[in-house]
Amino acid sequence: MTTLQLPDLARPDAGTTLISEWIVDTPDRQERAARALLGEWDELSARFRPEAFLRLSCFASADGRVLLSVAQWTSDDAHLAFVREHRAEMVGRIDREIPGIRRPGLVRYRLAHTVATDGADGGTTDVIVVARAGSEPGDPAARWAEVTADRLRAAPPPGMGTAHVFVSEDGARGLLYAPVTQANDVAGARPHRLLGAVAGPDAGADGGGPAGGGSAF
Repeated sequence: MTTLQLPDLARPDAGTTLISEWIVDTPDRQERAARALLGEWDELSARFRPEAFLRLSCFASADGRVLLSVAQWTSDDAHLAFVREHRAEMVGRIDREIPGIRRPGLVRYRLAHTVATDGADGGTTDVIVVARAGSEPGDPAARWAEVTADRLRAAPPPGMGTAHVFVSEDGARGLLYAPVTQANDVAGARPHRLLGAVAGPDAGADGGGPAGGGSAF
């Protein structure tokens, strides 16, 4: 089932958050790729009902070049087992429809910090900002995540909703995800707009049931 609600990245049943980018180069290809990916996962979820699949959300970068996917699963093992069986055919169908998509790779993240500010969720938005950091020897991503969370708590940018700061499973990368109503007010972050999402077979925990709305397209 599809929904237009932003994902709850602090939901307790999400054991892993998987973030990937598809480089598609144009806004038209961006929307076509999102439509194809969401359609594939909607069908897979309805057909095979993988209980470990919680949600897939697709976001469009503001420059029209990148499709950002944020997937939530109960565990990495469950995700790997499912995609080993189904991913190749799914990607093949998408590539036949939209050739030339470049995929730098998927990163597995763990939630490190959640920053909720006063009145953070008072506005409605379908825009998020994403900021990334790579670690250097002696400066692990976990430290970047801690500093970033502390900075946001001390001086939250106007229009920022509840922010989530992640560290990759291997400890090499950090990522900030924050809903915003004023996309330019989070330093170093790039805005993305929600295009649509697919909720897993048991969507109640994420509020993504039939009342959650339809596709963005």
